[in-house]
Amino acid sequence: MLNKRYRLTKRGSFTYVYKKGEHKSGGELKITYVKGRGVAKIGISVPNTVGKAVVRNKIRRRIRASLRGYVGGIRPAQIVVSARKGAHELTYSQIDEKLCDLLVRAGLYEKENNASARN
Repeated sequence: MLNKRYRLTKRGSFTYVYKKGEHKSGGELKITYVKGRGVAKIGISVPNTVGKAVVRNKIRRRIRASLRGYVGGIRPAQIVVSARKGAHELTYSQIDEKLCDLLVRAGLYEKENNASARN
């Protein structure tokens, strides 16, 4: 579970990010983000098109577990991570790699910090 201070929870916050934010896509995963101040706030969205509830929750848990390792090194922003069709076929390590790549491409995370931030 992500610490409460890093969570994006309100519907209005998700809507704001979707309307005002930029996005980066990496196949089965997509991030939409708005740079800001303070700490990074992260929300996860897994739509019904990905699969049934058990599958969606499994993907959500894997994304959340992967983000837990990066959250300390992410620059201040509001971020929504969205899963797409085919995300249910990804392993945890593939999700972790894709998220790291998307965060680096968005300029929200530096790969050099990977070793120190992930510990």
